[in-house]
Amino acid sequence: MAKQLCQNAQQRAKMNWDDIRLLLAISRSGSFLRAGETLGMAASTLSRRITQLEHQMGAALVERGADGTRLTERGSTLIQAAQEFESALILPQKSAGLSGRVRVTAGDGFIGLVADVAARFISEHPGCSVDITSSPEFVKLAQGASDIAVRTAHLGEPSLIYQRMPEVSLGLYAIKDLGIKRNARPEDIPMIGLLPPMDQLPYMKAAGAAGFGNIRIRVSSFAAQIQAVKRGHGAAVLPHSLAVGLVELFPNVSLPKLDVFLVTRPQALRQTQIRAFADLLKKQMSEQVA
Repeated sequence: MAKQLCQNAQQRAKMNWDDIRLLLAISRSGSFLRAGETLGMAASTLSRRITQLEHQMGAALVERGADGTRLTERGSTLIQAAQEFESALILPQKSAGLSGRVRVTAGDGFIGLVADVAARFISEHPGCSVDITSSPEFVKLAQGASDIAVRTAHLGEPSLIYQRMPEVSLGLYAIKDLGIKRNARPEDIPMIGLLPPMDQLPYMKAAGAAGFGNIRIRVSSFAAQIQAVKRGHGAAVLPHSLAVGLVELFPNVSLPKLDVFLVTRPQALRQTQIRAFADLLKKQMSEQVA
């Protein structure tokens, strides 16, 4: 039944690719409004087009709600077939080597590493391309918003594959000339904190419990923290790998390490280029993240 449905979906996708493209945009953005902004189309027009597609398919594809949209089981099956078709349209399969697109989402603290892996990957596989999105939010990976994600929390989604990577070591860092006295206490240190929900990460709570709670400025990302610290506005708890040029304060204070997970969709791993990129990223993270 599922095989027949997938074959029918692929046939309809080839016949109505423009409509399928709209459904892909909705699945990746999570709402008609955001998908319409991406496509340059009014949300009402987009909704009408999807309704027409649902009539053609003879089944509901999208569940509409106040908090956004969610694909139905039929819609998810169609999206899986459409993604394979999209990859074939963008980069036709070649007789030698891998080809196709890989989409990766990660927090800004991991973007440099992901970019390094992407450069190496496309050097080895010229027929491939890699799209990298920097986002502090957990994208709807199960709905096809991305192929691979680097996350710092396990959300317990049964439809996704979580692979634990080496934990990230952390320390309290500032510029050398911040003017901190030798006998300063943790509560005396002006801190650059993180906005919710990142302030609820275990290491941030531990830093507060250790006395590093004199937060003057709060930002939404590691990159913003680093900029504020390098400009001398305070200290911050940062991964050792991102604290180049900074001085570690209170090196004897032990902070919990940051959990890291490589998250993928089982359907995505059926595409050889995505599986190959995930293997390379996993290998690189095991060597460099810790």
